[in-house]
Amino acid sequence: MVSGIERKKKKPHGRNPKEVPKPHKSFKKGRKDGSEKEDSKDLPSSLLIQDDDPDFPRGGVSLLSRDEVAEARAEGEAEFEREERQVGRKGKKDRRIRKPETQEDLGSLFAEGITGKLPRFANRITLKNVKPSMKFWGVVVEVNPKDLVISLPGGLKGFVHAEEISDVPIETEKDTETGIFGRVAHVCQLLPCVVVKVEEDKKDAKGSKRIWLSLKLSLVHKGLSLDAIQEGMVLSAQVKSVEDHGYILHFGPSAFSGFMPRKEDDGNIKTGQLLQCAVKSVDRSRSIVHLIANPELISKSFTKDIKGLSIDHLIPGMMVNARVTSILENGMMLSFLTYFTGTVDIFHLPSNFPTGQWKDEYSQNKKVVARILFIDPSTRAVGLTLNTELVLNKLPSINVKVGDIYDESRVVRVDKGGGLLIEIPSSPTPSPAYINISEISDEQVSKLEKKFKENSLLRVRILGFRYLEGVAIGTSKASAFEDSVFTHSDVKPGMKVNAKVVVVDSFGAIVQFSSGVKALCPLPHMSELEIVKPPKKFQVGAQLSFRVLGCKSKRITVTYKKTLVKSKLDTLASYADATEGLVTHGWISKIEKHGCFVKFYNGVQGFAPRSELDLQPGIEAGSVYHVGQVVKCRIISYKPASKRMNISFVISPKRTPKGDIANVGTVVSAVVEHITPTAVIVNVNSSFKGAIYNEQLADYKDQASAFRDVLKPGYKFDQLIVIDIEGNSLILSAKHSFIHFASEIPSDISGIHSGSVVHGYISNIIETGCFVRFFGNLTGFCPKPIATDEQLEDLTDAFYTGQSVRSHVLNANAESGRIKLSLKQSLCSSSDVSFIRGYFLTEEEIATLQNSKGDQDWVKSFSIGSLVEAKVDTTREFGVVVSFKDHSNIVGFIANHQFGGKKLEEGSSVESVVLDVSRSDGLVDLSCKPELVRAASSAQKKKRRRNTTSDLELHQEVNAVVEIVKQNYLVVSIPGYSYTIGYACTMDYNLQKQPHKSYSPGQSVNAVVGALPSTDASKRLLLLLKALSDKSRDSSSKRAKKSNYKVGSVVEGEIVEIKPLELIVRLGAGLQGRVHITEVLEKSEDFVENPFGKYRIGQVLHAQIVAKADRAGKGGKANILELSVRPSLLKGEGEEIMPPASDFNFSIGDIVRGYVMKVDSEWARLTISRSVTAHIFILDTSSEPNKLENFQNLFKVGQAVNGQIISINNDKRSLRVKPLPPSTELTKISQVRKDDTNINGSDNLKKGDIVGGRIKKFLPGVGGVLVQVGPHLYGRVHYTELVDDWVPEPLTGFHEGQLVKTKILDISRSSEGTVHVDLSLRGSLLSNKPDFGM
Repeated sequence: MVSGIERKKKKPHGRNPKEVPKPHKSFKKGRKDGSEKEDSKDLPSSLLIQDDDPDFPRGGVSLLSRDEVAEARAEGEAEFEREERQVGRKGKKDRRIRKPETQEDLGSLFAEGITGKLPRFANRITLKNVKPSMKFWGVVVEVNPKDLVISLPGGLKGFVHAEEISDVPIETEKDTETGIFGRVAHVCQLLPCVVVKVEEDKKDAKGSKRIWLSLKLSLVHKGLSLDAIQEGMVLSAQVKSVEDHGYILHFGPSAFSGFMPRKEDDGNIKTGQLLQCAVKSVDRSRSIVHLIANPELISKSFTKDIKGLSIDHLIPGMMVNARVTSILENGMMLSFLTYFTGTVDIFHLPSNFPTGQWKDEYSQNKKVVARILFIDPSTRAVGLTLNTELVLNKLPSINVKVGDIYDESRVVRVDKGGGLLIEIPSSPTPSPAYINISEISDEQVSKLEKKFKENSLLRVRILGFRYLEGVAIGTSKASAFEDSVFTHSDVKPGMKVNAKVVVVDSFGAIVQFSSGVKALCPLPHMSELEIVKPPKKFQVGAQLSFRVLGCKSKRITVTYKKTLVKSKLDTLASYADATEGLVTHGWISKIEKHGCFVKFYNGVQGFAPRSELDLQPGIEAGSVYHVGQVVKCRIISYKPASKRMNISFVISPKRTPKGDIANVGTVVSAVVEHITPTAVIVNVNSSFKGAIYNEQLADYKDQASAFRDVLKPGYKFDQLIVIDIEGNSLILSAKHSFIHFASEIPSDISGIHSGSVVHGYISNIIETGCFVRFFGNLTGFCPKPIATDEQLEDLTDAFYTGQSVRSHVLNANAESGRIKLSLKQSLCSSSDVSFIRGYFLTEEEIATLQNSKGDQDWVKSFSIGSLVEAKVDTTREFGVVVSFKDHSNIVGFIANHQFGGKKLEEGSSVESVVLDVSRSDGLVDLSCKPELVRAASSAQKKKRRRNTTSDLELHQEVNAVVEIVKQNYLVVSIPGYSYTIGYACTMDYNLQKQPHKSYSPGQSVNAVVGALPSTDASKRLLLLLKALSDKSRDSSSKRAKKSNYKVGSVVEGEIVEIKPLELIVRLGAGLQGRVHITEVLEKSEDFVENPFGKYRIGQVLHAQIVAKADRAGKGGKANILELSVRPSLLKGEGEEIMPPASDFNFSIGDIVRGYVMKVDSEWARLTISRSVTAHIFILDTSSEPNKLENFQNLFKVGQAVNGQIISINNDKRSLRVKPLPPSTELTKISQVRKDDTNINGSDNLKKGDIVGGRIKKFLPGVGGVLVQVGPHLYGRVHYTELVDDWVPEPLTGFHEGQLVKTKILDISRSSEGTVHVDLSLRGSLLSNKPDFGM
């Protein structure tokens, strides 16, 4: 339409066109056929603007010269004035109808373009006109684990989800409060962003909108090409990877990348971090942009005008030279970069306090420096800022805080119908603030200009900030100065507040204070009772009273529990506020067996031990209290430094006179009163009540359960020991180990000595260890690594709560009250027979209770070692059952191995020896062995039946023979002492749940006499097996020998585990060895598919140590030696053992053998030796697509693979190999000539090869297809090499990611080092060449 415009100057009617220069919508169309084509000849196609893009005043592009633009504007003005005169004056009614259009201009980004009406207002960003694809310059105001909060122009706020944070994969930071967001950006950082979605805010009852943003540079830099990048240009970049010499940077488009060299003052730059950089140089041949992160240079770098610059190339934050083209009512219009126009809002002028006469400071064509604030590609609207600090790439400073009150704030400007600009007398410099008309008064204000004058004073309270404008948001409402809670900083834990319910959901309710601050009332705090859904009282709009639980950051939680809200007791919101004796309210957060955890305000927590829960003996805390229950409690002790506090539910403790109650560690008698599911309640001395918890009834777990089952009210315990006192109740134990060693068990840390072994019981087991309780509350901790001699993943496999244990004291710190223990059997083995003595005594008590009304005298007829007559009743698989003439209700049993060569038939009589008697089962174990019968008969004749042990002495070592193997003990005979019968325990206190050595009848064992029948309460000969007591010495010996294990020495070990790639061999306690799969066969041997096939768990083998011990296992606690079982090494004929660093001696073309370690979608990882790995790429395995698709099924972990080396990575000690056919024998493989490998640095490829490939992408137009033929090597299939015959659409049937068979037509290398590969997919060229893949 340019041709229709006369080239002569016309004098416009009315106003001077220079005052409001305005490009016309139709200017671009006139040059479409002529000059536009001529001007765009030399532009790259990627930079050309589409012809049908409309031209708008907020960034529209004109291809006219400046003189032509000025002339056209003058013509447009004249035409506009003529139209105005023709239309004439409108009536008042019409003007009133048109008034809303003026108001609409304020909120519009002129999406309709220019239709003859000149703009009166600068673009103003509001929620109404924000839409997807808009680009903004924003500042990060909050970084939290859930999202990133960004302040936008106009005081708006946007949020960034994790999926929109980056194009570059980023590792999640688990140990930081900011998570993944903290790696990308930091608070106060200026950065560009893109709107991806605007939706209704579900959390806001007012139905406001929430803006979702993206920081992905692929969106921010959409349309940016390498041709548009120039030296000195400032760009946002994201760190893709951190290298030794610098950082690889990502800009969004994949066509080019950036590099920034490393500097000493870079700080801790991480992968994913967003940086602002200046372009130092552009290597267009390699598509690499070299950058520098110099803040001073960045703040001074202008964006230069280049040919073909489009609106897609504009990025928020760019600094440009501009000139004023017109003055608008609330800002200015500027032109910049020749073709673009944009507006500046009044809040973005250089002055912080623009008065009502601000327009006088600006004239047409005045040159200014500006930065781009926002861009709307759909309307071509561009917003700019002249703010002095933003122009210098700095965030405007604000010297006030939210909630501050300033009594004498000066009115700088009155905006009719808008609000007031205020000067706040802050320090060190005054700060600007703006009060919207709705925040000026609690009553409606109609005419601001009449009520307020410039320089008048106001009382102002700060509500918030418009960070990019550097302006505070204020209010002068009277109600704003009265609220106790105005901002988050005003909220204090424990304070009472009134709030309105705005949202009710399954998780709780969101409430709002009158000031607008919101808080969460969690579901458990919506009622005193345990509830599963919100109560009916919580209705949206309801006004309720709450009490603040805590306020961390801006997250406020409140409670509606009536007891807490109405409580008149002092609140506890800090450990520093705790005082002994303070009575306050809290709520139970957790209930455990040993007590309750109680929470108070602001995260303060205390613990109430069971003795302070005001419970009756034997009553569980969970049956009286529930989680969430409000309780009144009293502080009994506290340690603010360690944030520990003990509390009591007993507010007024009863005083008990001294001497009336038994002390901890004393032995008492008691009578059973009643039995609860968890404890036996007893009366002690008819004065106090006590409780014996189930696990405290016996040292053996099974016996404790059996004992409880037979107990009845009225039964008297002759001996119980007080292990703790809870209030006025005694906690008792019937364990014989505690009663026997009462004088040695401490109740105070002063009684603990390093190196001693002390009896106690397991009170709790956690993941990192277990707690051992002694008398009273004295407790020690045993870390997991030193709890057992063999490392276990779960300590519950070795111990149970309540188990009797012997603990070795490593150290005791009286100041901290901490005791460190070890429960290793090698340090804590029993030195006496107390364990088995307790077993037999408890058995006697259980038997007495079971047969309280029956005949108890039968036992006297079956003394141990005596001869008895029996009759064979029935024959069983494992022996014979016999009966006794005088005791028909007693059963005897003779095991097969106790026949002594006799043939026992049913109905026959037999003379046998009593080996064992079980009173509770009514069972007698017998033996017919001639040697035992003769010894018993001889003793009986000499009337020495009861004196057969007179020749034995305590602590004497004897040789014994196993006669019977019971579940918990052995019945043995001692041949050297007239075959005297004895009893030995097969386990120990600490080994009750752990595997222990197995025994068989007839086996010889060494034992030590621990108790004689004549002096022991059990009336039995008790022995201590040397196997248990010697374990400590053996372990110490083995530890001493560990240091003697040297590389090259041959050791003996037992196989304890067979893994796909290694054997685990146990060499000693805490010492293990590992035989790698490559250390089984000789290198000269034929390949064996499963080298571990001949080995079994439990097998003993000899191996040579080939590497020093390494710390391995979970937590690095286990000692691992690298072993080898290669025959040549064991014979001493093998090669010298080389350190791992020197065994990496490979050449390209070598043939290697390996075993598969791992397989994923593209790679198979092999182990070649202990320290060398190899990789097989999917495309190296075959040229047939069907085989490539089945890649993951070609390999399995542990599979043997032969391969030829095609590349070597010395730094990572890794090889890349090409698999050889499974049928190829090793002898033939070794004869493969390296000349035939065709390795030329191009992934082992040469011209004419037929290989497997994967379609990466389709090239534009008739460019063909890009096909991947190696991990980092790609080739091009020309359009004419897709099919043999001519077809209209050769690409039909192909898709990205498709696996194909292709032929290499040519391989060449450029002078710059890049490899160019030409490929073909034509079927006629893909002959049936043998496939040497897997």
